[in-house]
Amino acid sequence: MPVILFAVFIDLLGFGIIVPVLPFIVLNFGGDSVSGMALVSIYSLAAFIMGPIWGRFSDKFGRKPALAGTFLGATISYITLGMADTLLLLFLARAMSGAMAGNIGIVMAAMADVTTEENRGKAIGWIGAAFGLGFALGPGIGGILSTIGGNGDPNIFWAGMTAACLSFTAMILTTIFVPETNKKKTENEDHKDVPRWTSVFKQPGQTALLAMFIVTAIGQSISFAITPFWAERVLGWNSAQVGYLLMASGVCVFFIQLFAIGPLFKKFGEVKSLGMALGFHLIGVAIILYGPAEPITAILGFPIIMSGMTLTFPALNSLVSRRTDERLQGTALGISNGLSSLGRIAGPITAGTVFTASVAAPFYIIASTGILVIFWTVWELSARPSHIKAPAE
Repeated sequence: MPVILFAVFIDLLGFGIIVPVLPFIVLNFGGDSVSGMALVSIYSLAAFIMGPIWGRFSDKFGRKPALAGTFLGATISYITLGMADTLLLLFLARAMSGAMAGNIGIVMAAMADVTTEENRGKAIGWIGAAFGLGFALGPGIGGILSTIGGNGDPNIFWAGMTAACLSFTAMILTTIFVPETNKKKTENEDHKDVPRWTSVFKQPGQTALLAMFIVTAIGQSISFAITPFWAERVLGWNSAQVGYLLMASGVCVFFIQLFAIGPLFKKFGEVKSLGMALGFHLIGVAIILYGPAEPITAILGFPIIMSGMTLTFPALNSLVSRRTDERLQGTALGISNGLSSLGRIAGPITAGTVFTASVAAPFYIIASTGILVIFWTVWELSARPSHIKAPAE
């Protein structure tokens, strides 16, 4: 698994490079916060459509070809992004990139292939750590790259080309070094006793669990997407400064995913850990809402918000994996990834719209999603039917 995790890190490093640059490119091309949020949402729409398809593909034909295919597609999308000189090309490139975002679901399915149920949450946390480390380093690099050859204005060319090279490297690593982990592939190819994909939804309590992917993704996507616009309007920051802020947040996410998730899940279980983390995340929201318009507010508030929400990724996916037939791991985790993308469609567009009227409004939405998930954790712990396979708590 180290090679897969390294490939994920490289790919997410490329993704992180793009994040702090895009909002400023949108503004340079004549867009505003609404079109900037729409750019985030078009990525998520494509991911919503393609996530389950990539997951089903990996169940039938193997994790390795599916993963290599997503990295190759990401390479092409970043080249298109780097060459973009209009809003239309930006949207096209981001749609292409979103269509390749199924690689996270595929990697989670690969982890499910080679781990026990008891260790699955911790293993998925490793994926989150690779995600967090890539996102920690990426924005800082992206902020620096955006200043090259821009005559004072941020540009996307070098960030896009660098991200393309990283994704291409991830594809090469996957093709040469990653083994096939899907041992059920032969059975799937022979169509022997393979459950229908709809059985993913039939486990009692599964619908409510899957709905939490949408809710948490709304809060997460708003947190990430609104950060550059909030920092530019409230603090007057540029793309490099925003990159450093996101980098600091990514460092926090990395350490939590790597060192805290395993012990938390072992002691409290996924559901209780998630509830506690979302309570912590509400503290960060309160800092942004009620703190002074000073850099210290951003430096404290945003890392706390993102650190609190980072447990949603391993906790929810671990629960879905453990409640799903082993022959449908890619499909189930592709669906969960797709549903998360659905939340990332609604969240940024809504936030961009209300942000034009009030800089505080998006953070009330973020807080609402956290409170809703906390209510779900209370229900899950108190009213979970006895025949649902419960996590070790």
